[in-house]
Amino acid sequence: MDPRFRAVTTVIRVPIPVGERVEAALERIRGRWPVHVFYPASSMHVTVLNLDPYVPSSGTSDAAVAAMEAALSRHRMFRITLRGLDVSPWTVFAEAHGADAPVAALRSSLRRALPAQPDAPRRDSPLRRALPLVLANVVRFGGSVDPALLRALRPWRSHAFGPFEVREIEIVRTDGMLSAENTELLSAVALRA
Repeated sequence: MDPRFRAVTTVIRVPIPVGERVEAALERIRGRWPVHVFYPASSMHVTVLNLDPYVPSSGTSDAAVAAMEAALSRHRMFRITLRGLDVSPWTVFAEAHGADAPVAALRSSLRRALPAQPDAPRRDSPLRRALPLVLANVVRFGGSVDPALLRALRPWRSHAFGPFEVREIEIVRTDGMLSAENTELLSAVALRA
C-alpha cells in the first residue's frame, strides 16, 4: 500500500476485545506468513462507505462533514456479530453478520447527502452497490498466498468472535489500515437509541 495514500471514509470500530479474539485466531498464521499485513485490534473496523467518489481526501469541507453527520445521525444503533474468517483476492476478512440492512441504509443516506465528484480518484461502481458486502478486513496480503495459509484458515470459517452494539459511526481521513499515526478523526456521529 502506498504510504502517501489517504482517503475519507466512514467506519464502525470493532471493539478491542472482539479484535483481540480475531488477533488470537491469526497468531499462528502471522508467525508462519509474516509477509502479509495484519491489522492490530485497535485498527479493525467495518467500512460503511469509502467517500472517495464524494469528497476530496485533502481539504474535506466543514459543509461535507456536516452533511455526513446529519445523514448518519438519523439512524438507530444496531448489533453486529463478527463470525467466520474468509478470503478475497487481497485480504482475509471477518464476516459482519446482522449488519447488511443497517449498513445498506447508512450507505444510501450518505450517497443521497453527498453529490458525486466529477474528478474523483475512484468511482462508486454499480458492482459495489449491487454487492453490499459488510466485513472487517483483518489481513492484507503483502505477497503471494500460500495454499497452506488458506487451509490454516479453515477452522475459523464459522467461528464466532463476538457480538457488539454499533453506537457511533466515525468519519475519518486515513491510510486505509486505520493506523493510529495516519488516521485523523473528522467526526464521531452517535446513532439514535
